[in-house]
Amino acid sequence: MKILVVSWYFPPSNTMGALRVGKLARYLLSRGHDTRVLSARDLPRPQTLPQDFPEDRVVRTPWWDVNKLPKTVARWLRGRNKAAARNPDPAPGPGPSQSASAQAGGRAAGSLRSALSGLYTNLVNFPDAYVGWVPPSVAAGRRMLKAWLPDLIFATGPPFTALIAARILARSFRVPWVIEFRDRWSDDPYYPPPAWRQWLERTVERRLIGSAAALVTVSEPWAHVYRQTYGKPTVTIFNGFDPADFPEAGTGAPEPGVLRIVHTGRIYPGRRDPSPLFEAVSQMDQAQDVRMVFLGAEASSVAALAERHGVTALVETHPHVPYAEALAAQRQADILLFMQWNDPQEQGNVPGKLFEYLAVRRPILGLGLEDGVPASIIRDRSAGVFCNDPRGIAGHLSQWLAEKREKGRIEPLPESVRAGFARDEQFTKLETVLYDVCRTEAG
Repeated sequence: MKILVVSWYFPPSNTMGALRVGKLARYLLSRGHDTRVLSARDLPRPQTLPQDFPEDRVVRTPWWDVNKLPKTVARWLRGRNKAAARNPDPAPGPGPSQSASAQAGGRAAGSLRSALSGLYTNLVNFPDAYVGWVPPSVAAGRRMLKAWLPDLIFATGPPFTALIAARILARSFRVPWVIEFRDRWSDDPYYPPPAWRQWLERTVERRLIGSAAALVTVSEPWAHVYRQTYGKPTVTIFNGFDPADFPEAGTGAPEPGVLRIVHTGRIYPGRRDPSPLFEAVSQMDQAQDVRMVFLGAEASSVAALAERHGVTALVETHPHVPYAEALAAQRQADILLFMQWNDPQEQGNVPGKLFEYLAVRRPILGLGLEDGVPASIIRDRSAGVFCNDPRGIAGHLSQWLAEKREKGRIEPLPESVRAGFARDEQFTKLETVLYDVCRTEAG
């Protein structure tokens, strides 16, 4: 097959989306498919992800930042406010009344700016902040497809701008296309838009899916919703892991008598939140022997939560690191921390981090939704525990700490915990779907 992959993210941009798409493109090429990629260049992401797909098969286009003007205005206004704060006008009348009036005026101005910013975002950032990529990507895609016509276009989001571009190319050249939803769009509970914007998103999402030949997503609960809602062939493809990135099980932390808990990636305070762990550690008699390490999370968010629970001295934060360093940190963890939002809306959310954790075969401490897909996988494979009760968490930590003191390390999990989750095993199912689409269209 000749396959065009349309994706905003692609290696070396260091994101989970780029990792998945890069591995997929490499797999398709290794299977003998003439695979090419349409992506964006100069992305505002660390360019540290290894790339093992030929660059001469990737077309990277520029893009327009639709938020450049409001960002410039916001910086200018912040500068004005700071200057005013440094050089306040002398108050001719009583100080307190003038001060209260100025504060009220400042709050009103701030509220107005916030309202205008929200309105601009909802009106202009559609379907997302990367909509400025559509014209350059479509122009580059047209030039590509005039010389090389694919059998199929595979478009993946978020960002969902990629779906708009792919749909235009598929319609212009009468090529079947497949949509991959790595995350939800119109029903995303993390960033709910105003009602009118959500209606618009649903309308556009419905029209795009209506023209697609098949759908791909990352969990069976989501796949079930798409099948029921749209009646389209839909396949679940887990993010999985690449065995080459995990040649052996992790060894755990070398410090004797110290339990090292590691989390890689972002946190979402109030949703994907380490607070139950922090509270549990604060209750432990052996708290001084626990270390909690966060790589890639916003340091200020972690620090605020740690201070609230009195465990600041036991928490380390590190900025974003290259992919290989993140995997090394996972291998050297005694326990890996996995977090979900403890809400039914999180039911089908299966982050790619879960499969890295399983691949490295270190025990997992899960927080959040206890009947979600990740919790079920962790329990079914005896890969760790999923718990939100601080007392229960403290008990598990004490058991792990006792094991490390007795044996010198926490033993790796058996190979079976990661069986069936290799990326190539997952992509084989996707390849079957792509073949079916091509055969159906040809028929």
